[in-house]
Amino acid sequence: MTSTQRQIIIWLSAVLLVTLGVSLGCWQLRRADQKRSAYVALTAHQQQVAWGNHDWPCDGAAMSTLSLHRPVVLRGHWLVDHTVFLDNRPMDGISGFIVVTPLLLSDMAPPCAGRVVLVERGWVPRDLNDRTRIPAIPTSPDEVIIGGRVSAGISRVYQLGQEAEPDQQAVHLIRQNADGVFWAKWLGQSPLVGSVLQLKADTPAPLVDVLRRHWPEPGQGEDKHLAYAAQWFALSALFAGLTLWFQIILPRRQRAHVQS
Repeated sequence: MTSTQRQIIIWLSAVLLVTLGVSLGCWQLRRADQKRSAYVALTAHQQQVAWGNHDWPCDGAAMSTLSLHRPVVLRGHWLVDHTVFLDNRPMDGISGFIVVTPLLLSDMAPPCAGRVVLVERGWVPRDLNDRTRIPAIPTSPDEVIIGGRVSAGISRVYQLGQEAEPDQQAVHLIRQNADGVFWAKWLGQSPLVGSVLQLKADTPAPLVDVLRRHWPEPGQGEDKHLAYAAQWFALSALFAGLTLWFQIILPRRQRAHVQS
């Protein structure tokens, strides 16, 4: 390899590394801006009047009809036998499950009669000795009133491959994710668009409220993305500075020293 070829490779590598660092820094800034926008939207929607049963979009309503993060107060009955435990959902640094139970809305007129909304009721820790053991969630069979906020859908995490179809004889499934196809088979109907993130215990008071609801607020993590952006920009500046020093400044100083 000639000296010229080596120089070309060095400069191309430097340009690539600097460009990559700047690109990642800009991406982190965009993520921070998204978090900031989400927090602004959350704050604005929290001031709106809470949705009730008859306000929830139904009859094939699209996701665009949802007022995300808006407060909701819904009445209905838990379909407790169709509860799903979403696995690998840590909270407060502890491994556990998010408990999702469909809520059959009360006093709904056709075409919304008999429809259900998915509710992320809260979080429970995993049994450290038996990964498949499901904790007991005391649930009232009577009509309940729940308070929460509108969400675009229930929690999802990355998974490899497809999960098996639900066993209709099972009660309280453990799953990695639960999409619309799963719920249609599991419930015998498609749930209404969106979901609810429950923020308060049921009313009347549940038998024992064992669920944690330390949900992360939309918009949290902006500072983290800004810190990452600063790191990437600093690395880009370091790559550029080192390249200039070793490829231009230092050789010139060495030549000047030799000539003197």
